[in-house]
Amino acid sequence: MIRHRPTEPIGFPTPLLPFLLSALLLLSALVSPAQAVEHRTALVIGNSAYSSGPLKNPVNDAADMAAALKGVGFDVALHPNAGHQEMEDAIREFGRKLRKNRGVGLFYYAGHGMQIGGVNYLIPVGARVEKETDVKFQAVNADLILAEMENAENGMNIVLLDACRDNPFGRTFRSATRGLAIISAAPTGTFISYSTGANQLARDGKGRNSPYTKALLDNIAKPGLTISDVFMEVRKRVLKETGQTPWELSSLVGHFYFRPGKRNSAEQAVPDNHDYAMARPPEAALPSDGPLTDSNTGMEFVFVKGGCYPMGDTFGDGEGDEKPVHEVCVDDFYIGKYEVTQAQWRQIMGSNPSHFSGCGDNCPVEQVSWNETQDFIRKLNSQSGKRYRLPTEAEWEYAARSGGKSEKYAGGADVDAVAWYNSNSGSKTHPVGQKRPNGLGLHDMSGNVWEWCQDWYGSDYYRNSGRDIPGGPSSGSGRVGRGGSWSILAALARASLRLRCDPVLRYRDLGFRLVLPPGQ
Repeated sequence: MIRHRPTEPIGFPTPLLPFLLSALLLLSALVSPAQAVEHRTALVIGNSAYSSGPLKNPVNDAADMAAALKGVGFDVALHPNAGHQEMEDAIREFGRKLRKNRGVGLFYYAGHGMQIGGVNYLIPVGARVEKETDVKFQAVNADLILAEMENAENGMNIVLLDACRDNPFGRTFRSATRGLAIISAAPTGTFISYSTGANQLARDGKGRNSPYTKALLDNIAKPGLTISDVFMEVRKRVLKETGQTPWELSSLVGHFYFRPGKRNSAEQAVPDNHDYAMARPPEAALPSDGPLTDSNTGMEFVFVKGGCYPMGDTFGDGEGDEKPVHEVCVDDFYIGKYEVTQAQWRQIMGSNPSHFSGCGDNCPVEQVSWNETQDFIRKLNSQSGKRYRLPTEAEWEYAARSGGKSEKYAGGADVDAVAWYNSNSGSKTHPVGQKRPNGLGLHDMSGNVWEWCQDWYGSDYYRNSGRDIPGGPSSGSGRVGRGGSWSILAALARASLRLRCDPVLRYRDLGFRLVLPPGQ
């Protein structure tokens, strides 16, 4: 059993890491889609004609992506088979346009990409790389595009990287790593998509396009889909066809539509002053198993299809209260895509109790007791007319394990890819959504902050738990926390770990996310 002790040292803030992007301003609210006046600027680069490791599809991908972006209102600059100077000049011109026009910026790159020493490089055509030290002079540091976006101070930025197809030079480089490195920070207003996971390779494809770009081309112009909807469809398609898993890093606080309008046969989209540039379809227009967004707070919810799974210490390295492993079944539910943020708490409660209040609006709220979460839920339900609540332990673990899969952490075995914990957090919380999501698209279920569950804690409860929709013991000495936090060892961020916490106390490493029954 792990018991949370409020008097134990759990860390103090350290200077914030440098952001790759600046905090970005939201776009102006619009009265109707027809009045959308925000400028859309895109730079598209596709490199195929490498002397070492030529690729078949990036030029095709770039040309088709440029056409698709023009079709949804972007002013596009296309550069096929670009050399080093052409790439740098194009990126700087892109930054100049962003500073002038503001609005939405989008950068798309297809071709070879590599990381050395944790730094991402995009490989120009004609690059002469014979030794590792050549890379920083012959390749384009991906930070250049991020720096131009930062300097532009425009409303929103999208970065699409289909850049992990292979590393033609890496076999001889000691610090070269497969694929691209994870971008460690994404301030408000940023959306970054990778064609596959960190340190992994993406397929070039046997047809005209790569699997990732083909899936994106098939979805980007569909009306009424938010940017999150588009990339959820891309991820499902690519995962099914190839086994590679695209993933996103997002800190958006509103909705963006590549193409507004009707979604399927639903009603015409209506304006929403909290959205980016385009109006949002009403929640009633969404399918029953689609994502939902709370209109009061902007909290995003992911649909989880119910099922049965073996709950508990399935890897054999857990505490006694994680045993015995026992089958439980849960119904369908929605769960927060992210932990409840400081801005969302303040919007409902009027104050911010977080110890790490300097982390920003998009960081998880913490230092809130279980009892205070119930006050938040009551006020939110009163305003929304819905029935939000904390997840049960069974629901939480089922969702964390991507629908009851055999996953040690929430998203797999690579704790660094999915969690902030004591060795990589800098002794502080981080904005939600920076780490790789699990298979359901849920972020930070391992690490960042512990999360309150609805259940009372019972050390021997697993021996007596019911199978169908268990809700925990009827009483106990504390409430349950799950998921680990910025302050703990990596091993304690596992999906099965249970934490006993006093419901009246506040902890600066404990927050929460909500669930919602279907049909709300």
